[in-house]
Amino acid sequence: MGEVKEKFTCGERVSDSIFRFYQPKVPVKLEVVFVHGLVDDNSGDAYWKTWLARDGTPNNVWPMTWLPAEFPFAQVYALKYDASIKQTATDGRMDLFLVGENLVQEMVNFGGIGQNGVPVVFVCHGFGGLVAKQIVVGANTRFSQDRKVQILLQNIRGFNFYSTPHHGSVLAKYLHNAKRGGKGPLLENIRVLSTETSRLSEAFEKAKHPSWYFASAAETHATSQVRNNVFALVLSCLRMFLFGQYEQMVVEEASSRYEDGNYLGLSENHSDIVRPKATNDSSYLWLTNSLREVVRRFEVSLTVREESLVPESLVRLQEQEEAISRLLQEASIIGVVGMGGIGKTTLAKAVYHSTCKDFDRSSYLDDVKSKASLDEVLITLLQDFGITDGKTGALKDSRNVLLEDLKKYVRQHKVLVVVDDVGTKENLDRLLKDMGFLTGNKESRLIVTCRNWQLLKGHVRHDQRYDVEFMSSGEDIELFSYHAFQGARTVKEKRRALQGFLSKDSSEDLMDEFEIVCGDVVSACSGLPLSLEVMGRFLGGYLKDDLSSKQCLDCWKGALEKLKNAEPLEGGDDNDKLWKVLQISYDALYENEKNMFLDIACFFSESVQYSEQTLIWIWGGKQSKWIELRNLKERCLVKINREDGLVTMHDQLRDMGRGVVRAQVLRVVENMSRLWDCKDVGKLLQSNEIKSERIEGLSLYGLSLEYGSKRWNDGVEGEPMETSMPKNCMKYSFNLKCPKMRMLNLQEDHEDFIEAIDIEGSSNLQWLCLRESTFSKSPIFLQQCKELCVLDMMECTFLEKLPNDIGKLSNLLELNMKGCNRLTILPQSIGKLVKLSKLDLSYCRSLTYLPESIGKLSNLFEINLVECIGLTRLPESIGELVKLSKLDLSWCEGLTCLPESIGKLSNLLELNMRGCNGLTILPESIRELVKLSKLDLSSCEGLTCLPESIGKLSNLLELNMWHCKGLTILPESIGELVKVPWKLDFVYSRSLTRLGMHREIEQLIGAQYARLQGAHYTTSDNWRIGETIQA
Repeated sequence: MGEVKEKFTCGERVSDSIFRFYQPKVPVKLEVVFVHGLVDDNSGDAYWKTWLARDGTPNNVWPMTWLPAEFPFAQVYALKYDASIKQTATDGRMDLFLVGENLVQEMVNFGGIGQNGVPVVFVCHGFGGLVAKQIVVGANTRFSQDRKVQILLQNIRGFNFYSTPHHGSVLAKYLHNAKRGGKGPLLENIRVLSTETSRLSEAFEKAKHPSWYFASAAETHATSQVRNNVFALVLSCLRMFLFGQYEQMVVEEASSRYEDGNYLGLSENHSDIVRPKATNDSSYLWLTNSLREVVRRFEVSLTVREESLVPESLVRLQEQEEAISRLLQEASIIGVVGMGGIGKTTLAKAVYHSTCKDFDRSSYLDDVKSKASLDEVLITLLQDFGITDGKTGALKDSRNVLLEDLKKYVRQHKVLVVVDDVGTKENLDRLLKDMGFLTGNKESRLIVTCRNWQLLKGHVRHDQRYDVEFMSSGEDIELFSYHAFQGARTVKEKRRALQGFLSKDSSEDLMDEFEIVCGDVVSACSGLPLSLEVMGRFLGGYLKDDLSSKQCLDCWKGALEKLKNAEPLEGGDDNDKLWKVLQISYDALYENEKNMFLDIACFFSESVQYSEQTLIWIWGGKQSKWIELRNLKERCLVKINREDGLVTMHDQLRDMGRGVVRAQVLRVVENMSRLWDCKDVGKLLQSNEIKSERIEGLSLYGLSLEYGSKRWNDGVEGEPMETSMPKNCMKYSFNLKCPKMRMLNLQEDHEDFIEAIDIEGSSNLQWLCLRESTFSKSPIFLQQCKELCVLDMMECTFLEKLPNDIGKLSNLLELNMKGCNRLTILPQSIGKLVKLSKLDLSYCRSLTYLPESIGKLSNLFEINLVECIGLTRLPESIGELVKLSKLDLSWCEGLTCLPESIGKLSNLLELNMRGCNGLTILPESIRELVKLSKLDLSSCEGLTCLPESIGKLSNLLELNMWHCKGLTILPESIGELVKVPWKLDFVYSRSLTRLGMHREIEQLIGAQYARLQGAHYTTSDNWRIGETIQA
């Protein structure tokens, strides 16, 4: 008796049409949906047989085996539908429209696809691409009121089309003449779609979202050897009608291209294009690279949403976006108006990121009213439009020329500009004038947000205004629940989370009381998103604490009482009430957290902002500060950008924090712990002296003596006096007697003013900001700052050297000298800064060398030397920086070589040498950089070869050699860089003629991001690649 084999089944059946190929054991971050094409036999197996690998392994469905290995966080599905071209009793009876309608309902109701807040990507073969399009069209039209379907649409992020006939197929010419079996409605649809694909395409274009990522791949080989499926039928029909053994591609190139997407031709026929032989086949790499790109884009979009402190109701936000989009179709300038904390910035950012791709260039000008000057805003605009590199000094030096370039650009291009919280009418008037928007391209658009409609009336008609309203009932509970109950979006999810908490001590009987308190809290927040968010996080924190259910309920009730009592102050406005609501969360902080919050509110939320790492250093660098800062983030009191770690704060929270500082001492300036307003500083001045036992932080920004036109008059408290005395004849004395002062801001102050400052006694300063000040030598009082942790001297453009006693700052953790373009040397004493962790010398264009003593900075982990064009070499001692993880030498055009000692940097993760045109070779010791993950050699035009040892960089993930014009050959060892393919970039390396002996090089070329446009090269087997190969 023969062996009885178990019947093969593929995937977990979720419903009639949904099969789950893989369920992650980790949190889901991606959903991939595979959609098969047409078949000639039983379509019931097509959902898995379409994706069989050709690696010799029986029944190897690669979306079930290979894909989860690379994307363990991806939930993988396959859709099954009636795809038979022959009509029988069970098959070939369904048309495309019903297919789409049925599938979208089963996807959301049975499979839960698109309901998890993660990106959804469709992977389609042939006709399956049209099915996916129909799913979108149906979701947008027939199910526009279905909440789950609309959430699916919001979470779709990408489409990968394998040989999809977007513009019809050769199938239609011949299949309608087929003699094998009856013709079903689906087959008839193919014929109709070949002549009416424009209708489906038009409907799809209306439904699609600008953020969706599209990629299409197509066969370049004719389909000849086929199995018992639709393609055998195609061939027989082709031979019959073309009178001979003629081979034909099923989907031709012109039809397989999707207009908005990347295109790649693959050396496969129509069937095998989705049946790779191995994980390094181009057809498989093309897909995995696309999925990585979708994940990357989604993470960026999450960053954008997180930056907008208030994550609105998805439905509400979509409705608002649509309303703004309609206004943008008619008007060139749109005003978005509403009180602080109501969601104007969230809406503006959402609209910006959904529409910016429709413009030649775009710029988001964030929180304009809080910037130190409008020049800072204009620099952002110039940088975003590619007119300058973003340095403020550039505008000071070439204002008229740059502004003319800006106006010219705006005239000639279609641009989108968002001006967030413009602040004053003068700011808006000047921005419009300096960029020439009113006389620019008629297709350009400007979105302005503000609290006061009066600011916009001169430029925005009333019908071009959008008022952001308070959240409605239902929307407010959704937002509150999201923050209070672990991301719950529905009432059901909220109750489930609450039941889970109550069950830990069998207190389910308290459910109704919690529900009542919850409803009262939401009602008391009056539909204001910021209040709902902060209160949600605050109360949700009790659910995580080690409290009994009864204790937690008491805390909620106590918070509700405070919330009900948060009435506006007498004679106050809605802002006063909002601040009282927000202060409830502040009052629950620990003392250290309160101090950190107030520091950020008073000094680090406007013109001066830092990364979380820099702030930690300002507070002494203790590890506990990380936890405390993260707790502020968890309570939504600050936000932290995912990409650069920048810490920001909503302006209403900032104002609330400043109100707390004033209220602590009943608005008596002399007793305030922090002074940030020059008006308050003026009140404290006593004969050019500030004396206080309470001051912890002080900003003298705004007290600078510009052009010698003002000076502080002895005996006149805080009042400036006009004078016509020449600036160089004026002498000052300015004493600071503040023994508890930790923070001092002297931003943009004049040299004479800074020279006059005298700090009495030993200073406890931990942060000193001198950025953009005009002194030529460091202030004398600097040597007293023995406790200094962060010294910010960014863009002190007149500074020529640092004093030798800089080495006395033994506690310094960060030294920022970015843009000190007259700085020529660093003193040897810099080697005494043994605690220094970050050194930023970028754009110090006159710097000629680094002292050997720099090798003594044993705790340094980052050096930034971007555009130090005068730097010709690095000291050998640089190899002694054993903790260095990032070295940025971008655009150091004078640098000719790297020292051999660079190989000693055993912890280096990133080495950036972009634009080092003088660099001709790399040292062999580079092989010792065993932890290096990123190597950027782009635009190193003088580089002629790479060392053979480069293949030893086993952890390298990204190698960029874009525009390396002098590069002629790659070493054989480069084929050993197995982790590199998806980031390999050779575009415009026109002198590249040989890639080496390894066949792995060919596999690298097959990867989507192994871009080789403009390169002329062969392998040792004389395999020639054309000039225009690209991803």
